[in-house]
Amino acid sequence: MSRSVLFSRNAAALAARALRLVATGVLLTALAAVARPAAAQAGDEALVAKGDSIFKGLLGNGLCHTCHGPKGKGMKGLGPDLTDGVWLHGNGSADFVQQLVRTGVPAPKKSPTIMPPFGGMPLTTEQVTAVTAYVLSLRAKPQGK
Repeated sequence: MSRSVLFSRNAAALAARALRLVATGVLLTALAAVARPAAAQAGDEALVAKGDSIFKGLLGNGLCHTCHGPKGKGMKGLGPDLTDGVWLHGNGSADFVQQLVRTGVPAPKKSPTIMPPFGGMPLTTEQVTAVTAYVLSLRAKPQGK
């Protein structure tokens, strides 16, 4: 067998193996993201706790609780429930929630009340990240708590 044939076979085998490894890595990454609880995806406990304080107005003068309620369950006519996993204006990802906090909701689908950008307060990027982590953690809590 010639060297070029051996080289071609080895190269093809290596390429196939590399492709399988990449596919396995992508699959494992996707499975890990799905398997982790929403709170773990949202960030660590300290970040979620800080977001909780901002959401409830205890830190950074956050006003989220005014329309979404102190536990994020919503207030009729003001803001939707953030605990039910139903996202009215997007996909519920961290990027989506952060963007929604930054831009607000000028034309709500189920409420006559708009959500102003940053909830009407001058939140920093760090505070938006913390509120996002808290909002995403609300989905992981068992019902009734």
